[in-house]
Amino acid sequence: MVKKSLFSLALLLVAFTGQSQLDTVGFSEFIRSVHRDFNLPSMSVAIVKDGKTILTEHVGITSNTESKAPDEYTLYAIASLSKAFTAASMAMLVEEGKVNWKDPVKKHLPWFQLDDQYVSEHMTVEDLLCHRSGFKTFDGDLLWYGTDYSTKEAIERLRERPLEYDFRTQFGYQNLMFMTAGEVIAAASGMTWSEFVQTRILDPLKMNRTTSNFENFSVDKNIAKPFIHGSEVFMLSYNNSAATAALNSCTSDMARWLNFWLNDGIVGGDTLLSKSSINKIWSLHTPLGTGSFDQSNGTYFKGYGLGWFLMDYKGQKVAHHGGGLPGYITKVALVDEAEFGVVVLTNDMSSAPAMMMYAAIDWLNGEDYKSWSKTFLEFKEKGEGRKEKAKTERLKTKEDTPLTLPISDYLGEYEDEMYGKAEVLLDGADMVMVLKPAKELFSGKLTPWGKHAFRFDHNDPFLTYGVVKFKVVLDKVKGFEVDLPNDDFHFDKLYFERK
Repeated sequence: MVKKSLFSLALLLVAFTGQSQLDTVGFSEFIRSVHRDFNLPSMSVAIVKDGKTILTEHVGITSNTESKAPDEYTLYAIASLSKAFTAASMAMLVEEGKVNWKDPVKKHLPWFQLDDQYVSEHMTVEDLLCHRSGFKTFDGDLLWYGTDYSTKEAIERLRERPLEYDFRTQFGYQNLMFMTAGEVIAAASGMTWSEFVQTRILDPLKMNRTTSNFENFSVDKNIAKPFIHGSEVFMLSYNNSAATAALNSCTSDMARWLNFWLNDGIVGGDTLLSKSSINKIWSLHTPLGTGSFDQSNGTYFKGYGLGWFLMDYKGQKVAHHGGGLPGYITKVALVDEAEFGVVVLTNDMSSAPAMMMYAAIDWLNGEDYKSWSKTFLEFKEKGEGRKEKAKTERLKTKEDTPLTLPISDYLGEYEDEMYGKAEVLLDGADMVMVLKPAKELFSGKLTPWGKHAFRFDHNDPFLTYGVVKFKVVLDKVKGFEVDLPNDDFHFDKLYFERK
């Protein structure tokens, strides 16, 4: 009995010592150095362990106009961190028998239709949540980005975009499939996606600051304004992207969200989400390859579950996800076996949140974490160098060839079958173009760039200028394409035909 008691005491001492080795002061200093070195307006971090928030750090300013520091209640757009809320919502409906993972989407949304009839009929609820639809990453995202299309209208227009891959064969990150999942949730529950998330998740978890609509977010007195490369920019509504990217939250609420998952879906004694559903969500559905960076840092498998990325990191399973919208980059990560989670919210475009995931897990395990900052800063420097080189090369594409047609020949209305209408017109002496679905973003002056090409200086601070290339046959303007290189929105797949 004495030996058993001594052994138990030894285990307690080891556990206590392990916990005490987490130098929260040192890691808080590291967070502040990351904020400084990555030149971020603000950064808010919360770390949970064993059901408690063990560290919070809030640094910087939320706006240029107020110079106000963030706190645990400061709201940030969390973007694709919303996807896990959608996966959890769908799982709740599955548990209630209102939805089955293998249900065809058409069972709940008879209007759902893609370019491929077989895929339209066989796409399941489960397929919607794991990025294996056959679309390329970010295909169709221009349909919701800054547009006046409703969620349903954006999904319906996607039928004009052919699939890139065979169904269920490759990973392609698909926001519109999550938007479709939100419509399934609405059809099966009788509530909008926002109402369901509010009633079934936010209220029970007492995530009282979290909001799912732009109207509430934009007028809140404690929000981090969006910045791009250090400059504050105007805010956009993402209401139509709802189930894929529309939530706004703070570290206080997100710490509750992390603990919800780490506590097996139990809140205050009530099981909101069963352990079997969590296992389903955190099981690999769509594999991803690992590269030299992954393998050299202890990651040998990667993939996507349902609303979560999955990987191993130095022998531990990690469920994680990033979020990104113009002016906001965020990250959450969970190490379930260690009852550990981290959330990082920022209001500028930066790789710092992704870096913080690795640093936080290494900190948890008593390993060197500070070198991660140097590694990602080197990535940042190389990336900026590539961008500058690309800018220089792009300027070389400008032709000295003068226009051969009068400006009036280019004026008129055009239409892309998927995206919608555009107009080229005169505003006083200036030739301007408007992409009508997103007038606030994509309207601006056209200036000559070549024989039948014009530079397009639109209003979107996130994207570079475009080059509009008109197709001319026998001196007749037939249509145009938009050359606007970027990683997020596929202008290269649009063709606007003259009407």
